[in-house]
Amino acid sequence: MMNGKYLQIEVAAAILGVCTKTLRRWDKSGILKPAFRTPGHHRRYSRNMIITMISKQREANKNHNRNLGLASRKVVRAAVYGRVSSPRQKNSGELERQITTIESYCTAKGYCIIKSYSDVGSGLNDKRLGLLRLLHDAARGAFEVVVINYNDRLSRFGLQIIREYLSSWAVELEIINTNIADYSPHAELISDLTAILYSFMGKLYRLRRG
Repeated sequence: MMNGKYLQIEVAAAILGVCTKTLRRWDKSGILKPAFRTPGHHRRYSRNMIITMISKQREANKNHNRNLGLASRKVVRAAVYGRVSSPRQKNSGELERQITTIESYCTAKGYCIIKSYSDVGSGLNDKRLGLLRLLHDAARGAFEVVVINYNDRLSRFGLQIIREYLSSWAVELEIINTNIADYSPHAELISDLTAILYSFMGKLYRLRRG
């Protein structure tokens, strides 16, 4: 957010096209230090500092391209999404391993991870908070790509609908492994069938109440 002529680190990073981690690293190395820090130790940058840094970046890119003949590389902002069907899978560390695998993949590709989203629940549930937040942030232009480990982690059915929705906001969906996740098929099936049963019972209960 802007506070007069000063910017929060997230806003400054977005304008410069870098990660907040990069700005923190620049602060430590002296490349770009904040104008000041708030009582809560949050960095604040002035508009003039950002304008000056943009000019330096452009000049550096020109020199780099002139010397190497390469086009300047745009930083890709990425969102990470992971899901497991049950608390037991989460407690066993499966969700954490999913997220770690995706983050390592993003790092290897040079993506800037903006945020990680996760859910514990059936892939048939279209009201998962993590998924809804991801879709909301996609509409805000928070990132350019969503990375998942397996296609069924995002949705059991209707994956193409989600892909089209993301595409409408110029967000790509990138799937690391296109095959089905190697979790216990029986556990996944039971979880999905249970979700269907609960959904049906809920609708039946509402109908009976009139």
